[in-house]
Amino acid sequence: MAIALRTKVRTARKEKVGYEDLLRELHHLAAMASYAGYGIIQRVPYARVAALDLSYDRVGFDQLLLLGATDGKWMRELWGEPSAHSTAAVLYADMLAADLKRIDADKEREDAERMDLLFGELSSKTGVESRPDPQPLPPKRRGLLGWLFAR
Repeated sequence: MAIALRTKVRTARKEKVGYEDLLRELHHLAAMASYAGYGIIQRVPYARVAALDLSYDRVGFDQLLLLGATDGKWMRELWGEPSAHSTAAVLYADMLAADLKRIDADKEREDAERMDLLFGELSSKTGVESRPDPQPLPPKRRGLLGWLFAR
């Protein structure tokens, strides 16, 4: 998604059309991605991440992995030098720690539910069930060759 958005920014800049909104959207996407990795950010409620203050002046662009040098140059041209360069994970470390703790608890609960579904009553019983003694197999019928060779 960042590549497609960056392409739109470059196209708008070449055509001398307003590209500031597209660049701001690219910055916001990169700042949100700096909060947590892909598998984690999907488990955090969007409203919680959307409420974060990820403005250009607060987050900057140097620490954002999705932004390149050209993106930073254009942001500096449009909005000036930011007051800080950081990531959302650093700015909201306590909130991220709470989210990670909740996600881990959710995963443990989901794993326990899967185990209960998979093994059913076996995991809830404490004793080991004994198997019934196997019945002896009936004697095999001998064919003609068995009679001839006494097998």
